[in-house]
Amino acid sequence: MPPLAALRAFEAVARLGSLSRAASELHVTKSAISHQLRALEEDLGVTLLHRGGTVRRARTTEAGAALLVSVQQALTLLETACRDTRAGAHGRRRNSLNISANPSLAALWLAPRIGRFIELHPDIDIQLFLHASQDPAWDAQDIDLAFLHVRALGPHLAAPGDIPLMTETVVPVCSPALVEPGERDDPRVFTRHRWLEEKHIDSPETDWRTWRPRLGLPDSASQEPLVLSGLSTVVAAAAAGVGIALGRAPLVDEELARGRLVALTPGLRMAGSWGYVMRVRANRPMDASLPTLVEFLAEEGRRAPAW
Repeated sequence: MPPLAALRAFEAVARLGSLSRAASELHVTKSAISHQLRALEEDLGVTLLHRGGTVRRARTTEAGAALLVSVQQALTLLETACRDTRAGAHGRRRNSLNISANPSLAALWLAPRIGRFIELHPDIDIQLFLHASQDPAWDAQDIDLAFLHVRALGPHLAAPGDIPLMTETVVPVCSPALVEPGERDDPRVFTRHRWLEEKHIDSPETDWRTWRPRLGLPDSASQEPLVLSGLSTVVAAAAAGVGIALGRAPLVDEELARGRLVALTPGLRMAGSWGYVMRVRANRPMDASLPTLVEFLAEEGRRAPAW
């Protein structure tokens, strides 16, 4: 049998399409990957990858494609066996799930629902990790399920196999103590209070410059908003009465339901450019706990906001 390192190198290059990316993933040099591939092809007596020439991405030959399927299955079995052994050594129960989300989704939407899920399924343990980018620490934190913020069009797209969770709607929100109930449909209230804005790229609906003409406010009513990082920070400031924020529902639904925030001019709410998907770890063996969690959260994502 060829060395396992050579088979891992072949699988990484075939999956990533690049010797450089495979070398980075496996923490070896590009020349080491190239040497392992040549040795593997000589050992098996076939060419496994098309590379060089005008083709920039390495592609499997017919023989390579057939081998790749078996190699990936074998590596998955080995990874699963090692993970189960490691989990047993460190006390992780089989009915346990590691999930990952960005801080705003985790704090505002996911954490309360995970609490309710655990009440319904006390036999399933869940550990929630945070990621600040689109790249959860799949291996380092042994992530089973990640929640990713994606656009309909743009650099951060849903991938094949991703499970839709929810879309976003933007609506102005504030503390109920800041604006009297009879004034909450009056656009003039926006001229009397500070504007809070989330630092969020490629999202015009969370920018007050988009909302000023939508609310029919004159140029003289424009003001420099207080820009804060992260929706959870913006929501905390709004709930404290600092000003009026552009909230992203359903992330603000819990705060609205509890009465810590109220929606202003809800008839003028604006569809968001972004949404969330659930992504299962690649090649993860399925058990009963993960589909149960996915189904529960998918149903939560379909619920209409109470406000």
